[in-house]
Amino acid sequence: MLREKQYILRQVNVGLDLVLTAAAFFVAHGLRTAISLYVAPGLVPPSRLLNYVWLLPVAPVVTLIALAYNGLYRPQRLGGRLGTAARSMAVACVEAAVLLMAVDFVIGRSFAVAAGALSTSRVMILILPPVTWGLLVTKAWLVLVILRDRRRRGLNLRRVILVGSGEPLAEFAASIGGHPIWGVAIEGIVTDRPECQGARFNPVTVPEFSLGYPILSDLARAPEALWERAIDEVIFIPDSAPISAVRPIMEVCEEMGVRTHLPLNFFHGHIARPLVDWFEDVPVLSYWPTQPMGPALLFKHTFDRVASAGLLILLSPFMLMAALAIRMSSPAGAPILFKQKRCGLNGRLFTLYKFRTMRPGAESEREALAAQNEQEGPVFKMRHDPRVTPIGRLLRKFSIDELPQLWNVLRGEMSLVGPRPPLPEEVVQYDRWQRRRLSMKPGITCLWQVSGRNMLPFETWMKMDLEYIDNWSLRLDFKILAKTIYVVITGYGAM
Repeated sequence: MLREKQYILRQVNVGLDLVLTAAAFFVAHGLRTAISLYVAPGLVPPSRLLNYVWLLPVAPVVTLIALAYNGLYRPQRLGGRLGTAARSMAVACVEAAVLLMAVDFVIGRSFAVAAGALSTSRVMILILPPVTWGLLVTKAWLVLVILRDRRRRGLNLRRVILVGSGEPLAEFAASIGGHPIWGVAIEGIVTDRPECQGARFNPVTVPEFSLGYPILSDLARAPEALWERAIDEVIFIPDSAPISAVRPIMEVCEEMGVRTHLPLNFFHGHIARPLVDWFEDVPVLSYWPTQPMGPALLFKHTFDRVASAGLLILLSPFMLMAALAIRMSSPAGAPILFKQKRCGLNGRLFTLYKFRTMRPGAESEREALAAQNEQEGPVFKMRHDPRVTPIGRLLRKFSIDELPQLWNVLRGEMSLVGPRPPLPEEVVQYDRWQRRRLSMKPGITCLWQVSGRNMLPFETWMKMDLEYIDNWSLRLDFKILAKTIYVVITGYGAM
């Protein structure tokens, strides 16, 4: 229904933006010339158009990339609120200007020298963003005015019938009514309420009558309602009837060449994001409680592997010294590395590696020390654990004992940043909401480790892990990594 309109509107927007960003170049140069002649003749020297000719092909392309990056060409943004779009356009124009300044260092100077000038004036690049923004906002306003006028006059409307009942149908009808710019006109409603079928059908008694749209028929007489009207599309929003009851109407629509739509909002999640996926030729609606794979997440996975490999090489001297210190301070035959089964992504078990910081056989002593646990919940933490060796305490203070986990990251079992991997016996004691922290690959460092580490209560750990999962971004990852450096150097919050 909206696909063709959105596609056409997107292409028109891209074409207009390309023309306007090119026009902004000439307007900006005119203003630059006026400033040098009339406003600040002594401060801003005059210049020729040739000095900036490199901007003409580069500026529109860079600006369009910035606009697309800020979501101005996404379907839900086309024809949306002007204020929201104007803010996104302002951000895009500023980002484009920053990129142009970077390009200027590489390309601009060469053109300036060829043109006989010492350098390209930065004033031109500073004027360009507000000029471009002004033209883009004016265009967006004019497009909205034109589209709204066409809708008010009933031009190019798509006439639809809604099949269904209840709150889902009411919400869908309100959504269409609240967006007249979509160009969708509801011709009427076919009810699927069991109490309104057959001889019991009476348009006035159907609750949806109060929505203000005609009640056309029940399910059995829907084909007649379609035949009697010029209908472009039928939207099925079944609430009372099963899908099998509306399938015959869909078959009639297919036979008549009428498009049909079946919304997939069966579940209104507060966390999971709905995405359309495919199993062979079968479309399915998937609900993702974490970020779906995209450029940012792909970069995270790639960065994890590359950075862990580099850090293993870079930190190998420190790891060798730690291994020697453990060996020299331990009885003969005691292992240098501590291996332990942990729960990874979605509960998958893997072997986690750490430098051994406790005396051999310390795991068997944990039960005897359970009463001295200083943490709430299923985890065990003691600030002065008698099992920790002197060397181990030093390694823990500066997180050197965690360095072997870079091997886990290189193997793809862990990430540099992510919720810490728990023990299987801890996961068994989780509340259901706490289990969601396993929906993302575990990490060496995480949000709560740079916010107090072991001094924080267990439930705060859980909430901060979920906060990280729900708000994940590359920026957040790098912020945590930067804070981790400070925490490691100072030993803040270590036990």
